[in-house]
Amino acid sequence: MVNVIVLEDEPDLCEEVVDFLRGLGYSVRAAGSLQHFIALCSEKKPDIAIMDRNLPDGDAMSVVQDWRCRGERVGVVMFTARGSAQDRLEGIQAGADQYLANPVRMQELGAVVSSLAWRMQLTAQWRLHWSSWQLCTAAGAMVKLTPQEAAFLRLLIDCQGQVASRRRIIEALGKNFLDYDLRNLDALVLRLRKKVQAVTSEPLPVKTVHGTGYQTSAEMVLVDA
Repeated sequence: MVNVIVLEDEPDLCEEVVDFLRGLGYSVRAAGSLQHFIALCSEKKPDIAIMDRNLPDGDAMSVVQDWRCRGERVGVVMFTARGSAQDRLEGIQAGADQYLANPVRMQELGAVVSSLAWRMQLTAQWRLHWSSWQLCTAAGAMVKLTPQEAAFLRLLIDCQGQVASRRRIIEALGKNFLDYDLRNLDALVLRLRKKVQAVTSEPLPVKTVHGTGYQTSAEMVLVDA
């Protein structure tokens, strides 16, 4: 799981960012000051740091510059009220991967973090957003699902990489196995594969186990359950 640290001294905004990212399946810690942030990084280096720049006890850009000088591989997303072209340029030159100006929309922040994690090859994780019936690919693309497609993927996730039998899948779809035409299940999976490929070049990480059922072929997690 991708390890994220959020550095933000405004409690309500910090809580909103942390809750949102946890809902996307990230492991998230929070710091309200630069010194607390440095202490958390000493305990465990983050994969990605989301940082407000101007803190009461210092400029977070100094930490980023230190990381880059030491060759530390940490993804950095700066978000700050200092959003002028010059501020953005300074942030990128100091080593930030992304520089967002407040107010930051949570969906935009989520897309930036997902894209950064993918570019850094931190994860090949796919995420099923159960509450909205959407599948987020490893590269961050969102695919809208039907209720049956979502139920199918949720069962595969529950099986944790083990094979889900056709009977178990069919019953999870709310159907009677004895009356169900197995070709309908194969058609559902085929349509889902095509839907994913229409949105992204990534193949759906679902493996057909002939004569038995289906299983995931890459890490996939359930969020917003």
